[in-house]
Amino acid sequence: MIIGAGRDPVIIDNTSKHPVASTLEVTELLNIKSFLGVPIILKDGYIYGTLCAIATTYYSFEEKDIALFQSMASFLAHYIELETSEHLYRQLVEKSPDGIMVEKDGELIYTNPAIRDLYGRETNLIGEKVTDIVLPSEKSHLYKDSTAVKQNTAEKKLIQADGSALPIETIEKPLLYKGEQATQIMIRDITYRKQMEEFINQSEKLSVAGQLAAGVAHEIRNPLTGIKGFLQLLKATTNEHHSYYDVMMSEVERINEIVNEFLYLAKPEVYKIEKHDILDLINEVIMLLNTQAILNNQQIVTNFSLDLPKITCESNQIKQVLINIIKNAMEVMSEGGEIYITVEKSEHNLKLIVCDEGKGIPKERLVHLGEPFYTTKEKGTGLGLMISRKIIEEHSGTLSFASVVNKGTSVTILLPIH
Repeated sequence: MIIGAGRDPVIIDNTSKHPVASTLEVTELLNIKSFLGVPIILKDGYIYGTLCAIATTYYSFEEKDIALFQSMASFLAHYIELETSEHLYRQLVEKSPDGIMVEKDGELIYTNPAIRDLYGRETNLIGEKVTDIVLPSEKSHLYKDSTAVKQNTAEKKLIQADGSALPIETIEKPLLYKGEQATQIMIRDITYRKQMEEFINQSEKLSVAGQLAAGVAHEIRNPLTGIKGFLQLLKATTNEHHSYYDVMMSEVERINEIVNEFLYLAKPEVYKIEKHDILDLINEVIMLLNTQAILNNQQIVTNFSLDLPKITCESNQIKQVLINIIKNAMEVMSEGGEIYITVEKSEHNLKLIVCDEGKGIPKERLVHLGEPFYTTKEKGTGLGLMISRKIIEEHSGTLSFASVVNKGTSVTILLPIH
């Protein structure tokens, strides 16, 4: 009788003479006379189990028997590791938050659940053309990962079930799928990253505008004051060409307004935050602008919900936003029309909407509203809407635009109710 221990084979030729085996109930139950046990050892050293051979008659296991069982145990260890790794890989793929698809000859032959989530519908995409679902982005960039062979990363768009385009990043890499050449495509939703990039871009533009304002506004204002004073003096000393002086004074005032907008960006503000009735602020602005609206054959129409709660804000800033938006509406309606102002409660916010009957703004230009120095007006600077957006965001609100060409534009302000 040969007895092994630990990671070595266990060989018992006669269980009745073995101090442990002879006391086991299973030995008697199965009438085990002889026993051979070879541990199944994985590559990491973990003992997965034991490959056993039992005999109901006394049998002396030979070297060839032991070698055969060790070979079988080694094969089982390899098979178990393969199954374990495949199961792990399958779990990683199935549970991955990133979409994973496999395409062969341009058609999808596999998609994980995340792809269906990104697509927006529980639809079997097998057999669909990749080019019908994943499209190049207008600003797509393609680069190769130096750490991988033939691995391409690019920004593209995923066409969802409802037809909308989702910004994604794809990583493509060749692989063998069921013994055939195919391509694995990993897809990651980069919507949030794009929003952060846009936010950083806007912040940088705002910072540049503020620095420009600090360096230029003061230098402009000093000579502007002298020009304005001498124009007033010249106008008072002559009875001729008053219309010329009026035009020059008007242009000087417009330059002064632009300088004031620059200074707003540059100087720190001390806010006086209080609770205010938004309707009172709107009515004050309407009273200020109504005369000009009547002269332009325009009418400001209001529609206010009842029992609106007060908002916590800096009143002068909110009025400045309202003035900028309503004046913009008046300026785009050169032939007259109506400006509609609606205020209502929306969940935890007050929703204020200003609609005009102007020519509207094309979709590709609408997304740039609020950027410094971008304007749709002939003599505009783009600073008014940029400052308005800055004020609303400082009040933890949002400012958004919608427009239909030849019908008009609407501006929506959401302000939180504290």
